[in-house]
Amino acid sequence: MKKSAIRITAFLLVLVLVLTAWNGIFKFKYGDGIYSVKKFYEQKDNSVDVLFVGSSHAFEDFNTGTLWDEYGMAGFVLGASIQPTWNSYYYLKEALKTQTPRLIVLEGYSVALDYEYSDDQRIIKNNFGLKLSADKIESLRTSAPLERFKEFFLEYIQYHTRYRELERGDFEPDQGDPLYADWKGFGCSISTESLESIDAAAITDTRPLFEKSEEYYRRIIELAQSRDIPILIVMSPFAGITVEEQMAFNRAGEIASEYGAAFINCNNLVSDIGLDYTTDMADIGHLNFRGTPKFSRYIGAYITEHYDIPDRRGDERYSSWERDAEYIRQKIYDQELTEITDLAAYADKLRNPFYTLFISFDGEYGDVNVPDLRYVLDRIGIPSDIDGGVLCLQAGELSWKNASKNDEYYLTAGSHDFRLRSSSNSDNGAISCTITADTFTRKAVTNGINILVYDSRTDKIVDMAGLDADNGYMLTRGEE
Repeated sequence: MKKSAIRITAFLLVLVLVLTAWNGIFKFKYGDGIYSVKKFYEQKDNSVDVLFVGSSHAFEDFNTGTLWDEYGMAGFVLGASIQPTWNSYYYLKEALKTQTPRLIVLEGYSVALDYEYSDDQRIIKNNFGLKLSADKIESLRTSAPLERFKEFFLEYIQYHTRYRELERGDFEPDQGDPLYADWKGFGCSISTESLESIDAAAITDTRPLFEKSEEYYRRIIELAQSRDIPILIVMSPFAGITVEEQMAFNRAGEIASEYGAAFINCNNLVSDIGLDYTTDMADIGHLNFRGTPKFSRYIGAYITEHYDIPDRRGDERYSSWERDAEYIRQKIYDQELTEITDLAAYADKLRNPFYTLFISFDGEYGDVNVPDLRYVLDRIGIPSDIDGGVLCLQAGELSWKNASKNDEYYLTAGSHDFRLRSSSNSDNGAISCTITADTFTRKAVTNGINILVYDSRTDKIVDMAGLDADNGYMLTRGEE
């Protein structure tokens, strides 16, 4: 009997372990919801000084890197895609179980939403990251019609058929992406859309808020005040704002004043912030890598002026915020590199401690000691005694060059595999050089110097550029 009990217990233990592993692989891991909650749970208790809550207008606009770099602010953005006020309320309730922030910042775009329930994907993104608790159950009941509650409560119904969707990241810690190692919830968009906008400040009328949106907006303010935590409501600026949305924001401002809560509608302050919607927008609703630092400096300055928020820079307990900021800085740096067209400026930008350069001299690349070209090659870090072949530079230092006409070099870095190869044509003795990244041969020019840029901090292949010998060594991008 005792042996049977042991066998049954062992079987059940193995079953639990298998099911836990299975669940970890198959469950959703959306970066625009779910994963920010997962990373929030990993924060040390009472380590978040400023908690940002809201929809994508929060997690794509409040730049935690800028707030750290400029103010030493230990901020975390806890949000999800198109997050209604009721989900922001339950996110805040969950957050206050482990954190007592010095300030809560509610990004209030969702007060303008006028529906009872979100679509299925947003119900998933705004609930599935929460740990099972009475609050999560209430959040689900509020998020989905009663007759569909079971579909979302039993989460595996939604993801148990994801066999064909599984990717490498589903099997790796933090999805195999260095972004998530020390992530504080901010998603930095690198795209740019040139846009125009209405004069939101000229719209002073109000409109009633949708009843459910207003109810939970008020609950958020009341929850913060019941915990004696200051709350700041911010409307992030965006080019796509409509008259109806601005009228809703004006009404939200009136409600905030009823509670004595601070309220800033940044759509009225675009010029004060220094935003240019022709360059600073990723899309109609969100700022990009140029816009978020401007906006976050403005908000950071306001916060430090009006609230007692410590500067955590230099405090080892907050080193993860420094690493998060470092990643964001590097991601922006990478994008800036790809936008450079001046060759000398490009060469200077390549001197980055996280960059590995794979370089090949291809076809009729010409005389590398021509003064103007030599000047550029020196700035890149290519030694003057190299005239042809393939080589690898890491952090500006030569780490490998081909030693013969037939030579190969392999490097595995992060999630990528690289190969440099030089081979001699048996018919005419010409040297053929190749750069291979993840089994694909990469080349921007036929005649000239090809440069593949890999960033070890972001684990991204950043750029494929060529110095085109047929066009005066003009900087060329793309692939042959």
